[in-house]
Amino acid sequence: MPARSVIQQTVLVLKINGIVYSDSRITGGMQEMKMNLRIVCLIVVLVVFSITQAGSASLRDRVFSELNISETEHQVVVEIGFNFPVRYLRHYPLGYGTELNIQLEPILAGLSEAVELQKREILPAPESNPAGLVQIKYEGRDFIQPTVRVVLNAARSYEVRQGDDFRSLQIVLPIEVGDGRKYAQKERAGQPLPRGLSSKRQQELLDQGAATMEQEEYMRAILIYTTLLESNDQEIRKLARFRLAMAQENKGHLAHARAEYKNYLNDYPEGENVEEARARLKNLMSEGPAWLETTGVIPGHDYFGSFSVYYDRDESLYDDQEDIENLSSLTTGFDATWRMGGEKLKTEAVVIGSYERSFLDRRDNRTRVNRLYLDFGNTAETISSRIGRQSSSKGGVLTRFDGGQIGYRFMEKVQVNLVTGFPVNLSYDGLETDRYFYGINFDLGRFWNHWDFNTYFVNQISEDIDDRRALGGEARFISQNISLYSLLDYDILFDEVSVFLLNGNYMLPNNTTRINLLADFRGVPILSTTNALIGQVSPSLEALEDAIGEDELRRLAEDRTLDSRFASVGISQILTENLQIAGNISWSQIDSGPASGGVEAFESTGDEFFYSIQLIGSGLIKKGDISSSGFRYADTKYRDTYTFTANTRYPMFDKLWFNPRIRIDYRENKLQPGEQWRFIPGLRLEYILAENWRLEFDGEYRNADQELEGIADSRNGYYISAGLRWDF
Repeated sequence: MPARSVIQQTVLVLKINGIVYSDSRITGGMQEMKMNLRIVCLIVVLVVFSITQAGSASLRDRVFSELNISETEHQVVVEIGFNFPVRYLRHYPLGYGTELNIQLEPILAGLSEAVELQKREILPAPESNPAGLVQIKYEGRDFIQPTVRVVLNAARSYEVRQGDDFRSLQIVLPIEVGDGRKYAQKERAGQPLPRGLSSKRQQELLDQGAATMEQEEYMRAILIYTTLLESNDQEIRKLARFRLAMAQENKGHLAHARAEYKNYLNDYPEGENVEEARARLKNLMSEGPAWLETTGVIPGHDYFGSFSVYYDRDESLYDDQEDIENLSSLTTGFDATWRMGGEKLKTEAVVIGSYERSFLDRRDNRTRVNRLYLDFGNTAETISSRIGRQSSSKGGVLTRFDGGQIGYRFMEKVQVNLVTGFPVNLSYDGLETDRYFYGINFDLGRFWNHWDFNTYFVNQISEDIDDRRALGGEARFISQNISLYSLLDYDILFDEVSVFLLNGNYMLPNNTTRINLLADFRGVPILSTTNALIGQVSPSLEALEDAIGEDELRRLAEDRTLDSRFASVGISQILTENLQIAGNISWSQIDSGPASGGVEAFESTGDEFFYSIQLIGSGLIKKGDISSSGFRYADTKYRDTYTFTANTRYPMFDKLWFNPRIRIDYRENKLQPGEQWRFIPGLRLEYILAENWRLEFDGEYRNADQELEGIADSRNGYYISAGLRWDF
């Protein structure tokens, strides 16, 4: 690929969501260990490629990394992990509901991951989990900000906070809230009950609940009886509590069933089903402990995942030439997690992949192995290990790789981690043994109740040439109202700072106003000797070094690495219980690159500014609806762009969600005459066919008038995606 097109692509990706991204590569060096480490790395990843052909297997990075659920006597904590650092921005509805939306901002990712941030992704949840999770979905196509949508099986109170490692978000669900006991507590305290369901609606739900139990549609029954807990009729709540426990038991949600039987016995000790509830609870208690103990360790074993089939089509439409099919494919996806734990050891196996059957002659069928690894560790959490295809974003490993890592906590606040493997830079790369890395890093903390650190050394070799060698570290601060994350990466080979990043959140004492800051200074792509190949016809780094020498090779690498700077400040304000507003101002600049090695110079982007404002509402028309509208203005070197978006998700009835949206762009060129309007309406539908089966449809139409000089994309077109998903 020509150097100019590579750099232009880099600049384009840098502007996705107003965040700077880079092609993250790992370091190189230490010649005496090269051959031994190659052999070790090769053995480590053979398990990964035993089911695929080298070159045909590909990896498409996922946004989510893992899901952990821990339970104590008073609360359940859901921790959603990501494959890169993220910054929590805001959530809505504010503190209670069956559906929670969390807006976030990725703060570090590579070029290969940036495109993936624009997609949708689902993180399967175990059926028998104490949080009552039904589904966790990443909505990267949210026009203003990426959003994580969390669906619960019942309305509950919750609190959202930044994860301690800045690679996760935490949802805290108090056990005593939302479990129905609040009604009994209010009755005993003589407090007025909240307005409940109408008598007609209660009878309808009772009839539906009895029918679903008879038909063994237990998940549906759980939802119905959970709704009936909102009744202001004590007898109906009493019956709903007992039948909810039975539905949870029949569904296999043993932890939930135990909890519901206990709630029934505590709240209604004189109830007509007390003896049966006590007997069922005794039987369940004899089957062993709940799904998760306070440590989050799984006794016995558990598995969960999903299977899906989707058809995707994208076509560009022209008035004066033949229409072009950009995409027409059927993708079958599989996502499975198996966990086993005992008193001393715990194991997890994860397999995530897909097969894409293309109906276009010019596009190949593709097999993707997103993730395939085994985790081993002890329940005391002093030893941890992972082997296989995985992603990492700490300890200096800023990319996906095929390899392994092991950690050992030898002191309460100190853990040492070793990592080695083969970097995977492109989505469809196979196993490349001519590039490998190794590193060591230390997790330190927590200190002074708020601070955690990670320090690292990481080294990478490419074709027997030192590629990158880095020292660096992270510093993280978490308190009730403040969170800070900082990263410094220093390259020893080039004697330069590769990355410096600082971001933070501050919640004002009024608890309704949040301020967030971000400063990101780095080279793009991340500085490495391999960058010298950009724009060169040489087939390899080794051949290029033979032709021009080591010093010139490193000079070319520096010339192809552009200095970028990005800063932003945002603020969000809670207006009412159902409404909040958020605004953001960002600035970015990418320096010029000199002409060298037969590659043309790259002109600086200059100062570019981005301004956005968003209004977010929930429950404005009907319980469960969510709406947002926003405006964004981009003042860049080549054009001014004004963007308006509107997006709403409305529950038509219990099984159908209706999600219309629209985007309107007006673009005005600066360097050449011309302007353009673009209209992009879209619609998403989600329908529950049966228990754990979902039918989804998503489509949008693109309409653009012709812009003078042809600078902007003037194509019309459409995109559709339709499929079926089964969660198990």
